[in-house]
Amino acid sequence: MKHLLLLILMVVSIAGCQSSQEETANITVAAAASLSDAMKELNSLYEQEHLDTEITLNLASSGVLANQIKQGAPIDVYFSASESYFDDIKKEDLLEIETNLLRNKLVLIKSQSAKLSSFDQLDESHEGRLAIGTPETVPAGAYAKEALQYANKWDKLEDQLIFSKDVRQVLTYVETGNADAGIVYETDYRSSSKVTLVEDVPTQSYSPIIYPAGIVKGANEEASDYFTFLQSDESLAIFESYGFQSDVTAND
Repeated sequence: MKHLLLLILMVVSIAGCQSSQEETANITVAAAASLSDAMKELNSLYEQEHLDTEITLNLASSGVLANQIKQGAPIDVYFSASESYFDDIKKEDLLEIETNLLRNKLVLIKSQSAKLSSFDQLDESHEGRLAIGTPETVPAGAYAKEALQYANKWDKLEDQLIFSKDVRQVLTYVETGNADAGIVYETDYRSSSKVTLVEDVPTQSYSPIIYPAGIVKGANEEASDYFTFLQSDESLAIFESYGFQSDVTAND
């Protein structure tokens, strides 16, 4: 009799665990690496308010994430740092809902020992290494290349450039002294106490940096609630605390 009772309790326990797992909603969010700190805070907040939801955060360059979506990766929400890569996803009819949400800007940073004092000093006489994201896949690198070409510096600095897989790696290169300078988003600079701000990169030298976000076709139903949460005043205030600017179309 005791064995029978124990067996019944085990079956009930297993069934309860299975039921709990089935009730848990899983949302996979693919976000540009420059969003990492803000997204971790926001996702933690969302999970606290939605105990039946678990969020998986996939951080990489916007180009890498776009390719993952094209290849059918199980992604529910795509948050890009590039309108270009986002438009590629739209053209392939892979999005259900989308909006522009945030803006950012470029800054020139240096290691704490570097002597660089202005963007204009980036020329053939500059002896240090300059880190930027790989322009072909990293939006921050594409914007940096635009700015350097606009200032007629790209060809002069080509031999001194170090390319990275995402903008956070640029920050790491400068923090560790592997590069004495780098071009990153303002939000990345604000996340580190190990680098020094040289100055803003002239805004007229590169395209507006806009962060679009959207729900990928075939996403979990819960992704809609999460997407609405990202556009809330509470979420936008958190993004702004990390240095992002709310885009005017976010609330259209």
